[in-house]
Amino acid sequence: MVSKIKESRLYEFISIEPKGVVEDGKENTTGEKAKEWAGSFENYTLKEIDGKTEVIVDLPAPEEIDEELKQYLLDAWTKSLQILKELAEK
Repeated sequence: MVSKIKESRLYEFISIEPKGVVEDGKENTTGEKAKEWAGSFENYTLKEIDGKTEVIVDLPAPEEIDEELKQYLLDAWTKSLQILKELAEK
């Protein structure tokens, strides 16, 4: 994935704008797969609630994401959020 940090507020919010994909070790920001990401985003909001941090993930609507991509994202977030949890609890 090739992305740009669109907005970042430390400990509060980050917005990531996908720009393309990495194929065969090279950035592709103009091909068909890259175009699939055009206009999409990933927003992460962090909120403290009773001494714990809640992570809110805001994505395009499910009908805007094809099944293959949806499964990839679910797998990636499951792993990523587990790592984030482990780091936060150290």
